[in-house]
Amino acid sequence: MSQPLRITTRASDRLKRKQLRRMKSFATGLLVVAAITYIFAKRAESAGAPEWVSYVRAAAEAGMIGGLADWFAVTALFRRPLGLPIPHTAIIPTRKDAIGASLGEFVGDNFLSEEVVRNKISSAHIASRFGGWLCDPENSQQVTDELAGVVAWATSLGDDKDIAEVIEESFRRTAQNFDIAKPLGIFLTKAVENDAHTPIVDMLAKAIENWLETDPARAKGWIDKQLPKWLPGLGKDKAGEWLYERLIELSKEVQVDFQHPIRRSIERLLNRFAEQLQTDPIIIERVNAAKMRLVDRPEVRHTISDIWITTKKTLRDEAADPKSELRIRVTTLLTNFGLKITADTGLQQTIDVAIENAAAHLIDTYRDEIAGIISDTVARWDAGDTAKKIELQVGRDLQFIRVNGTVVGALAGIAIHAIGELIIR
Repeated sequence: MSQPLRITTRASDRLKRKQLRRMKSFATGLLVVAAITYIFAKRAESAGAPEWVSYVRAAAEAGMIGGLADWFAVTALFRRPLGLPIPHTAIIPTRKDAIGASLGEFVGDNFLSEEVVRNKISSAHIASRFGGWLCDPENSQQVTDELAGVVAWATSLGDDKDIAEVIEESFRRTAQNFDIAKPLGIFLTKAVENDAHTPIVDMLAKAIENWLETDPARAKGWIDKQLPKWLPGLGKDKAGEWLYERLIELSKEVQVDFQHPIRRSIERLLNRFAEQLQTDPIIIERVNAAKMRLVDRPEVRHTISDIWITTKKTLRDEAADPKSELRIRVTTLLTNFGLKITADTGLQQTIDVAIENAAAHLIDTYRDEIAGIISDTVARWDAGDTAKKIELQVGRDLQFIRVNGTVVGALAGIAIHAIGELIIR
């Protein structure tokens, strides 16, 4: 079973406690004065005092009754009068939970309603006020400092090794579930349509030309291996020389002629491959398998985690340095954003509506939970502390009821005695 929750006491409570004691003493003193007055007036009346003494006695008697009745009523709210087990007394301690539930329901119905929240936010003009505050460089610098603290805290959480393992595993799982073949096919189709492949063809043609011209012996040797073995030696040499020269000319033609048949053949090949990437199950499976072989390479997986660790360290270092480029840029961005909000009424309305909708959604979704905080908190309060705390907050005003009861009772006593004398006589 949980321990009762102690109620927080503020420094201002000492002044309230002093005022409450003073007011209690005054109300009690007034009641004592009425009692003493009654005793002396009663004795004087018995000794044959003048008629007016009866009015004093009646006033004092009624004042005592009114004061005692109101003392009982006020005391019964917080404790049992004189410690007696009188029914329907000590109302706050004994009905604390019910009062808390009623208070929570009252707050939920009357304060946590969508209409009330929307009207309050709308009248507050939050966006305009926030923009005016944020455009001050000192305030935007303050926000940057707070954000830097959050970044420093967030980047210090967790062990880098554990985080690296999580990132690598998450990357592998994401890559495994991601079909790269179809997006790659779409990308390749668009690339060919926009002639993005042209520089690659140019580079390949130039590379072939350079290889043929800079290493003719190896190039001619490769060509010689491609020729039929049944060709005679001289004929084979002539054919090889002709093919070598023709390949050099062909590579140059491809570089300058953008409508060359070889270029068109490459485009058709790329388009066909792009279509296969999107439709051919075998090609799709092979491409995705190649993707996983690449992902499973240790250097690739470590590179992904290393990127995060390096980025985290950079963010932490930049956030820790008040003069870092990152913090300067963020401050400037926030200041400019504040100026934009201040100057753009449409943006202000958009922000205000977004805040209204967010607040209304939270209130509509969590109204019962928010109101339940009140009833649950009150239920956890110590019953005695609750009574003392409430009495401290409103008890001074309640003591005026006792004072008024004594004074009004005295006036009523005079009036009733006067009416009685008038009727009898």
